[in-house]
Amino acid sequence: MAIDFEALEQANERFQAYDRKINLKDTKQSIREKHQTSQRYREVFLPAGERSFSLHATEFTTSKSALSLGRNKSAKKGSASAAPKLLIEEVIQRENDLRPIRFLEIGLLAARSIGRVRVVDTFTNQEGDGTGFLIAPGLLMTNWHVLKSLEIAEASSVIFDDEDGLNGDPKDTKSFRLLPRNLYLADEKLDYAIVEVSPRTNSGVSLSQFGYLRLFEQTGKLDPQIRQAANIIQHPSGGPKKISVRDNYFLPILPNAHDPERTVNSLYYGADTLKGSSGSPVCNDQWYVVALHRGGVPETKMVKGKRIVVRLDGTPAQENDPEHLIRYIANEGTRVSRIYESLRKKQTKSKHAANALSRMLAVSSNPELGPLDLRSSPILIPGGASASGGGAEEITRRKLDDYRNAKGYKPTFLGPSFRIGLPRYTSELKRELAPLRDAEKHLLDYDNYSLAINRERRTAFFVAANVDGSKLWKTDVDGDRPTRPAWSYDPRMLEEYQPDDEIFSNTIARGHLYKREDATWGKDKEAINRADRHSFTITNATPMISGFNNVEWGDLEDLVTKELKGGRKLSYFAGPVFRSSDPYYYELTSFSGPSGNRRTGMRIPLSFWKIVAWIEGGNLKAAGFILQQSDELKAHGTIEEIDFGNYKKRRIKEIEDRTVICFSRKWHTFSFFQVAL
Repeated sequence: MAIDFEALEQANERFQAYDRKINLKDTKQSIREKHQTSQRYREVFLPAGERSFSLHATEFTTSKSALSLGRNKSAKKGSASAAPKLLIEEVIQRENDLRPIRFLEIGLLAARSIGRVRVVDTFTNQEGDGTGFLIAPGLLMTNWHVLKSLEIAEASSVIFDDEDGLNGDPKDTKSFRLLPRNLYLADEKLDYAIVEVSPRTNSGVSLSQFGYLRLFEQTGKLDPQIRQAANIIQHPSGGPKKISVRDNYFLPILPNAHDPERTVNSLYYGADTLKGSSGSPVCNDQWYVVALHRGGVPETKMVKGKRIVVRLDGTPAQENDPEHLIRYIANEGTRVSRIYESLRKKQTKSKHAANALSRMLAVSSNPELGPLDLRSSPILIPGGASASGGGAEEITRRKLDDYRNAKGYKPTFLGPSFRIGLPRYTSELKRELAPLRDAEKHLLDYDNYSLAINRERRTAFFVAANVDGSKLWKTDVDGDRPTRPAWSYDPRMLEEYQPDDEIFSNTIARGHLYKREDATWGKDKEAINRADRHSFTITNATPMISGFNNVEWGDLEDLVTKELKGGRKLSYFAGPVFRSSDPYYYELTSFSGPSGNRRTGMRIPLSFWKIVAWIEGGNLKAAGFILQQSDELKAHGTIEEIDFGNYKKRRIKEIEDRTVICFSRKWHTFSFFQVAL
């Protein structure tokens, strides 16, 4: 393919404009601006664990007294007492290049959100394949020159896991169609495109398992006072995924004081990239995305009064030259903050721009959320508890008054003609029910839901919940959700019957049986806040492997929540399937205690069930599901009424057989349940 000289010349012109402005003499305003940005970087975007280390490194490189730390001023050169000075000058002679090991771990998680954009060859678009990355649930970002139009996007796809595994063999790739009819927008000047992605592959693989990289509008992700590396994960030449992490430093950041009109929209950096790398995220050392990679800046020289692109050997480039012969002086990426500015301008005239902006901001409002969605994480081998994942340090004990007058589940919630009673207990199940304190009752009522606990398994037999979609907390209307409540034991029941909070960690999650987003509804904010707290009672939590909680179970929950956002009312029941073969928690860990204690404590259910009921066309409808923690969900069956995607519906009788919980006999007459297993 012929070299696009016009695009290369434009890239050089942008760089020349940047170069002229960056070489302006610093004013007091620009110096103050750099200082403020540097402070913002250290306070907001630099993890707490690295702040003190960064400060010490700066002290070593800037303070003469620090360089002589531990050295006798009268010591002769070469003496033993002079060693500390030589060591410091040798090790920290430039910016600190030492990184915590988690830099690699986070980079691997970030890489999951990055895919190869497969572009169908057309006469109108000959750019070939590019790179793209997920920026919010269902949203992909790449370059305009990769997806120049809705029609090109409609014929294209994004492929994840196009990379080599640990043994060097290629992984199984997952291809997702693009859905530009749902959402597509692009900007030629800033060279970005945003497009909707199908939630599943044709074989039923969920997009959500790949997470997303958050785009933060706030500036300060790069410190203008220190040299920092650009980390770029990409698909060079349309091939397998690769990463560029070494000797790739950002050029100086242009202060706004030098560019008050904000005509320079790019960051510049040195990095190894090739054709196909277009659309890659450019990340800082904390893996925050700072720019969208768009291409290289060629070297030029003046020939007969005209600026021309040159080859590696310094001679003028010709139209039929391959791109690898061009001499490049830098790489260019569009700044994330400039993309946000563009979207804000477009949102008044473009529904797609407004939609994209809303979805991006919904997941990127607070930098403390971190650079990536942790659903990027694959399922891990269960390990020990940790405070950060929800250990005992987070548990609290609310007072009895906080649960007073809780109405619990309402059987007639969907209407007086559609009474759906609570499950009935068999005589076998009754013996396993955990009682309330000083009472013969077994049912725990909360705002909008009720549950009963298995005293032996210390987990709910079931949760019965009502949800009014018209009264849900909606972030686009009500603003950010209230601060996430702490988990609490229920004072109405002995704690020995409630889940053992010590087992929960980053790996074994507290799986909400009644999802927080469904629970937070009510007549006013006070009622919603109380319902929110009630949903964070430990009795509502069940042990779920984090990957399952976030992907298979989480995706089914999201389908239900999607229906609720339209104002629909639903009632649903959910719980674990208890089996004698369920593993004990200590069997799944590197337990160092007495061997006899490995088969004590809580067990981890391997299966969960859910039944959703709603009114459709004046009739009561319901659908049941059984999900396995140990297996990835496959695509099954067809869908009707509420769109449950590729989840296979189950007969209510099958759920009864597995749980020993009985539901209303009239439910068995619904033709809706006559689905082949």
